[in-house]
Amino acid sequence: MERLFSKLLIGFFFCGTAAAQTNLLLNPNADDGAAHWRVSGQATVEQYDGNKVFVVRNGGSFGQDVDINSSDVGKYALFIGNGSSERINPDGAITGLPYLYGYMLHSKTHNGATINAYLQGQLMLGSAGKPDAWILMYSIFRVPEDTIAIAFFLNQAERRNVPQNGSAARFRNVGLYLFKTEQDAMDFARNYQ
Repeated sequence: MERLFSKLLIGFFFCGTAAAQTNLLLNPNADDGAAHWRVSGQATVEQYDGNKVFVVRNGGSFGQDVDINSSDVGKYALFIGNGSSERINPDGAITGLPYLYGYMLHSKTHNGATINAYLQGQLMLGSAGKPDAWILMYSIFRVPEDTIAIAFFLNQAERRNVPQNGSAARFRNVGLYLFKTEQDAMDFARNYQ
């Protein structure tokens, strides 16, 4: 009971700040299978340790676009989630590891949206060092002018000349959040469950 009260107190304390943020992704825990996600290649939802998880193999991916309002320009987008891999290469190659990726889309064309910024970073790669261990992946990006959407992807990393071998990269508890400050985004990431 004391533990529950502590959690409620912490939630109350952070209400209205970073902890009260809304995940902009639909179906972020695969509860509804692959609903709301674009599926490319070998990408499925599977049961793992009693929960549904997103799984990609052989370079497959899941993707989802999130519309952004003009009032969100200048805010900080946090890409975050947990990843694990069946495959750990002894030479440190990234092939097979789970990888969050994305880009910002802007509307400065006559033929539709184009890419405004590519979103990648070392902390978006799930390199746990041992098979099937879950690791937190995240990165923070400022939303540039004219952004109309953010594309969010669950990918499997690949290094040139190191082919995929059918191993699974798994994802759970993925999220896209917007914050007024980079510090708010960082505080949220540090406390992410």
